[in-house]
Amino acid sequence: MGTTPEWVATLHDYGPLLLAAARAIARDEAEAEDLVQTTFERALRAGSTIREPRAIRAWLLTVQTREALRVVRRLRRTLRLDPTVHELPIGGPETSESIELDEALGRLSRPIRAAVVLHHMVGLSVRETADALGVTENTAKARVKTGLARLREYLDED
Repeated sequence: MGTTPEWVATLHDYGPLLLAAARAIARDEAEAEDLVQTTFERALRAGSTIREPRAIRAWLLTVQTREALRVVRRLRRTLRLDPTVHELPIGGPETSESIELDEALGRLSRPIRAAVVLHHMVGLSVRETADALGVTENTAKARVKTGLARLREYLDED
């Protein structure tokens, strides 16, 4: 595929999905945009190695999610961040339910939040979620289950 116009168009088609997932995982607009940009850069370099067109969506989300988790590891080594401080993503009109869900998602650790976002919000299978996170299927299932349980707790508190 490489950098053909068709490949570039394919990447463009996945842009909104990648940005939505990056916003939910990173919880920061600038970081989300950086994640999508990094994903596109890697995709342009690796386009000729992708043989299965049906795997492009999962491959792009895998690249992006791994980069998002890598960013957190780098930050932890250099900074101590206050986990109670977070921003709402910039977007369309918010409902009280979406704001509550966004705040509850923000309380989850990034690996657990990523699992919930990829599986329930993006619609990846458990296997695809595990591959994207670089973990076993059982670990992915456990993270999704833990994330959903915590979300229920957080939403019931309000």
